[in-house]
Amino acid sequence: MYKCKYFKIQELVCPHVYEKYGDKSWEFFNEEFLKELDIIREVLGVPITINNWNIGGQYKESGNRCQFCSIVAKKIANKELNMSMHNLYQAFDLKPKGLEIKKAIEIIMDNVYRFKVIKRIENPDYTSTWLHVDTKGHHKGIRIFNP
Repeated sequence: MYKCKYFKIQELVCPHVYEKYGDKSWEFFNEEFLKELDIIREVLGVPITINNWNIGGQYKESGNRCQFCSIVAKKIANKELNMSMHNLYQAFDLKPKGLEIKKAIEIIMDNVYRFKVIKRIENPDYTSTWLHVDTKGHHKGIRIFNP
């Protein structure tokens, strides 16, 4: 079981999952995806915030999202289908410290050869304050997509 070099499990899962599973929550993630998360941290060269609820921060749904998380619960209440990659432990919303999102994407794309399971990055015109990465798709390389 791979555990990230740069991230604690509390940074990757919602409080509900951590409360129930604790350190066993690592098992829900694809190991290659976690390794590539560490690669992103290395190529960007700056600290990255995903979730920070465990240190009193505001972010708790930027990694996985369970059925009790507000974004998912709202969709369930509205009887909307929710097939988010976040629910499948296959997406992260990254907030790189002191680095504009467009610049972060440029750096990642310059290193695209290092990524095998990360397949998509959300268009920064839609998410200017975070960098969404996920594993959806079977294409080669990384694509920029519109939500």
